[in-house]
Amino acid sequence: MRILIFIYSALSLISGCTSSTQYHIATIDIGQIDKLGNINVQIDSLENGLLTVDIYPEPWRYISISSNIAAAQYSTPPPPSGTSPGQAAAVGVAGSLIGSLIASEMAKSQAQKEAQAPAQPLIDALSTLEIEPDIQKKISEIIQVSDFAINRELTSGEELESDSAHLNLSPSIKLSNTLSVLKFNINAELRDKSNKLVYQNSVEYWSEESTNTVKSENLSYWKSEDMEAFLNELNLAIAYTASYLAQSLSNTLPEEEKQQKTLKVASDNSWVMLRGNLLSDNDSGCVVIRDLRGNIKIIRGKLL
Repeated sequence: MRILIFIYSALSLISGCTSSTQYHIATIDIGQIDKLGNINVQIDSLENGLLTVDIYPEPWRYISISSNIAAAQYSTPPPPSGTSPGQAAAVGVAGSLIGSLIASEMAKSQAQKEAQAPAQPLIDALSTLEIEPDIQKKISEIIQVSDFAINRELTSGEELESDSAHLNLSPSIKLSNTLSVLKFNINAELRDKSNKLVYQNSVEYWSEESTNTVKSENLSYWKSEDMEAFLNELNLAIAYTASYLAQSLSNTLPEEEKQQKTLKVASDNSWVMLRGNLLSDNDSGCVVIRDLRGNIKIIRGKLL
């Protein structure tokens, strides 16, 4: 038991080293959702700060850093007097496991810092705009006028009402590793008044790849100099994700194709392949897919 506590403590110490969006595996109980009356809606601050940059697709960077850190010595002190061979072996295994976990988390943290650095001018510019309250307001307004709000009262506020169900929304902004694709995600979790989970999902929007990429500098038009373009795309992303989240909650999504397929979506400058069920192949220039987790992906482009 003490070994497990030791491992847990080590994990707690390194849990803050990296930042990445955690996607929910979709859980939807429409029958229970339909029974809900009053719902308290909480919209969190942006997950992982104002903006994060994907580490991938450059796995070689992660592997290289991981190899260097793993070469360092992670050892445990000798076991105390009276420790049995079995206990000593368990402690040795735990020490090795913790060392590997620390090395992995440190590697990810370093890779995240390197990926994040080119986007710092944009992050600094965003920090002067106080965009979080605006994002929260836009999401709330879309949910409030959706079919999900019909015949039920949606309230908001810090104080949770004990006789209400609770809908928690966690938005996040990301850029692709090359800074050329904007991603906006909302993680949603709905619990009834007894705190039973009746819905969870992740809804994410991907922009087209930017056309003004300076490859030598690993920069694109998602820079502080182009704040207007960034904010316009962000507003579009918020509208799409909040709308499709509301449709998912109210079970009014477009009827999906029954067969899962590998779907290829292309824009003028790039394409992406994703396996799942097609929900819509042309929603004002977007393709909407339910992926293998059950998450909803809204990708700007055309289905090939």
